[in-house]
Amino acid sequence: MLARLRSLDEEGRGWAIAGAIALAVAVALVAAGPGNDLDVANVFRSGRAIARHLSYVPSRPPGSPVHEAITGVLDLIGGPLLTGLASIVAAGALVVVLDRLLAEEGLGPNRRWAIALLVANPWSFVAATSTADYVFALAFVVAGVRALRRDRAVAAGALFALAMGSRVGSITLLLGVAVAELTDARPGGRRRALQAGAVAAAGTALLFVPSVVAAGGLDFARNDFAASGPFNLLGRALAKDLLLVGLPSAVLVLATAVPALVAALRSWSTSWLVRFAAVGLVASQVLFVRFPWKMAHLLPSLLCLVVLLAVALEARPRVLMALVGLQLLFAVVRVDVIAPDDANEASSVRLRPTIVAGPVVRDWQCRLDHPDAYLGRQIEEVEAAWDCAAPFRD
Repeated sequence: MLARLRSLDEEGRGWAIAGAIALAVAVALVAAGPGNDLDVANVFRSGRAIARHLSYVPSRPPGSPVHEAITGVLDLIGGPLLTGLASIVAAGALVVVLDRLLAEEGLGPNRRWAIALLVANPWSFVAATSTADYVFALAFVVAGVRALRRDRAVAAGALFALAMGSRVGSITLLLGVAVAELTDARPGGRRRALQAGAVAAAGTALLFVPSVVAAGGLDFARNDFAASGPFNLLGRALAKDLLLVGLPSAVLVLATAVPALVAALRSWSTSWLVRFAAVGLVASQVLFVRFPWKMAHLLPSLLCLVVLLAVALEARPRVLMALVGLQLLFAVVRVDVIAPDDANEASSVRLRPTIVAGPVVRDWQCRLDHPDAYLGRQIEEVEAAWDCAAPFRD
């Protein structure tokens, strides 16, 4: 290992050391518990039913059969520590495959600063160290994209089905893939898109057969959640969009990166990455406006933003470096200017400048304070841990 490290150039050694530090922090977070996600207990219950009784009870509508099965098997072997380590492995795979994809699409070494933004983002880091499906879904999508771009349409379709079986919200990213591929000037784009789409559709339908059986029909896909008015939904989504990268980073993006992003959109006809990321970003934002719930639901948007920034700021790595630095600071310290009147059902905001613990520090502390929440009852234990870690509960 040391010999291989010495063989790297100075930049390579720097990235290797940064990766080792991130891994050490991630393992420490996993050791503190499987996370404070609102669905974590139900995911374990669903997984255990699969692995121990070969029965299926969705963790929540419409289910996440791929991740639930992975969780059940790994929990049976090594408990929540192993399920958390699996999330780290999925995050590592996402980073490696994304790096190779961007390189194969013609981006230079500065692309890694954009990828570092994805790694350093505290909400992404928390998801990557929790027993949750978010990172698995992203990893399957990016792996499928790389397979598709290498003319392996069947493998791509299978990976896309696994992404849908991990998280149905992956459809927003797959819409971006379809548009990018169908409008590609490279020969065979339509054929690849249709082949991958057919395999993905068939695979997704097959994966959700247990959900249909468990529900006795298609009721598993019905949404019973009440919706607020459109302006309320939009306001809640915008507030969480700002919270996704933190206020200082949001200001930096608006001040320096937006012009570059607009310029990058002019390469729509020639850049597969721009078409994919632009459509995926818009689609994922539309979905989030309708369901502006968890911060982790914004990770597809973050992935698309990272790809766009990698293209737009390839010649301006210092802006990317500054964004990465701000994300690392955001993990420890969160600066707010506004706060909702009700963190769970906001209808308005008020001016409330505050400085509180960042998302990673806060989540870590809540794991230590609620070590067995994933085994408990939804309201008494799970929601207490969720309220501890969620923003604006300070």
